[in-house]
Amino acid sequence: MRPQGPANEFSAMEGTSVLNYNMLPERDIHSRAGYGPAFYIFPDGRLDNQQALELAQRLKLTEIVQEYGGRIMVVNPASDKWQDQDLEAFTRLIGMGGAPTNVKVVGIGSGATFVNRQLAATDLTGVIAGIVTIDGEPGKVCKFPVPAFIGGKNAAKAAKPYQAASDAAPADPLQKVVINTDRKASLEMLFAQAWDDVLSANYRYNNLFRTFYMSRGIDNPEGVKNFELVSIPVFDKLGIQRNVVEYPLVDMNAPSRPENPDKYLWYEYIPKQAQDAAPGTVPLVVLLHGHGNDPRTQSETSGFPELAAEEGFMVVEMEWQGGNGYVPMGLDGIEAVISVLRQKYPQIDGSRIYAEGLSAGAMTSNMLGVRKSHLFAAVAGHSGGIFSGNGLGYYAYGSEPLMNEAIQKRGHVEVGYCSVVGTHDDTIRFFDQDNWEGSPYLNVWRIYETVNDMPVTGDLDFSVDPTFGFALRDRKQIHTGKSEDITIEFGQLYKDEKPMIRLMVIDHYGHWNFKPAARLIWDFFRHFSRDTETKELRYQ
Repeated sequence: MRPQGPANEFSAMEGTSVLNYNMLPERDIHSRAGYGPAFYIFPDGRLDNQQALELAQRLKLTEIVQEYGGRIMVVNPASDKWQDQDLEAFTRLIGMGGAPTNVKVVGIGSGATFVNRQLAATDLTGVIAGIVTIDGEPGKVCKFPVPAFIGGKNAAKAAKPYQAASDAAPADPLQKVVINTDRKASLEMLFAQAWDDVLSANYRYNNLFRTFYMSRGIDNPEGVKNFELVSIPVFDKLGIQRNVVEYPLVDMNAPSRPENPDKYLWYEYIPKQAQDAAPGTVPLVVLLHGHGNDPRTQSETSGFPELAAEEGFMVVEMEWQGGNGYVPMGLDGIEAVISVLRQKYPQIDGSRIYAEGLSAGAMTSNMLGVRKSHLFAAVAGHSGGIFSGNGLGYYAYGSEPLMNEAIQKRGHVEVGYCSVVGTHDDTIRFFDQDNWEGSPYLNVWRIYETVNDMPVTGDLDFSVDPTFGFALRDRKQIHTGKSEDITIEFGQLYKDEKPMIRLMVIDHYGHWNFKPAARLIWDFFRHFSRDTETKELRYQ
């Protein structure tokens, strides 16, 4: 099923009636990170290559995939009218490759009728991130709630099954059904509203019972049919200024890459209320992406920019690992970038600097809290601990040297620490009563108990706590509202009356960001500050 023909044109996919927009956009450092929409267009009758391109241009789909990435496919009926075999072809299409995350279905005329009557009645609505139908006849049922925009003639009737499914689902601001009954509105106007109000706001993934990117296609042995809806930050709507920064190295002896031999790369996210704030009043959260991820991934999937828009702190995501020709920063480089940021933005409060990372980025933030404890008031690791050993292996992050540093600093240094991990993490597995010894998560918890001069957890006893294996204060289970399967096991370790370590385990969740955890991390961070002169940690 390989697309044939030159780039930037529609061409037939071998053995199917599908037209594929064979475009891998030249996405540069200024575009978005990923989760670009995969548009599947069901037109009002068969289109040839040129007609498909004209339709995509009318709807400005080509502009959208240029900014966000993604693809455009026109699914022509296999015969002269839509029938069940077209549904089978669509199922095969979205099942190709990895797990689908941002499938957007657009039906027009008879194609909209096919979507309303046949596609919407299947389990596929639990995988699709958004449906638009315009001028279609109504169907009878929508199997799972799906964000939808219904427009043109018959819109009120066609929307009823979508609305009924939405009303029966738990409340979720992303799960919306928007109706436009204006029969005079042009196709372009209707789709522009659909993109603005519904399609641009979300994507889906299934991180339940396994790690989503280890899934293949839409096959799901765990039986999960309704994938989680996740918000996409739209920075203009959030009032966030997004800056892309390439910065020349001062240390020319640092490791280099041939394309950009002397440059760091980072992204700044500055909410409106922080742009002209008074000097020394704005906290800074440093985000660190996972191994091999795009340096925009953490800012777009962690939930921190959305929180920044509410709370007024600044976010910066760094290309700490090096990639695409940019130099790896290392821990010293991260500190140097923060120094540059503080000079550039005097509104940054040097006493309230925090770091949070995912996976390998979590390992890096775990390192920063101990090795750069003079700089950070608190750090957090999501889906990442510290591996056992001397650090000569993967990432060179070993528990032995970091523990030695923690031992040396014990009684002299304090730093807040927050850990988040899913019980079904397939990459860095969470422990249970049979495999807790040497766990990367337990390693890092003990390291932060040590550096904070707290009692260090010994052997685990799961009769004390079936999740953690030891006693914590403030122990509770948090219902997130995202799914009945996604709850958070929560607890804290105290030093005197200060909760110095916050631990969160997400039930049935895999190896990836869970956006609701960002608020719990920030609510932990916000109590900590570090005196910029004495370097003493404060808690309030």
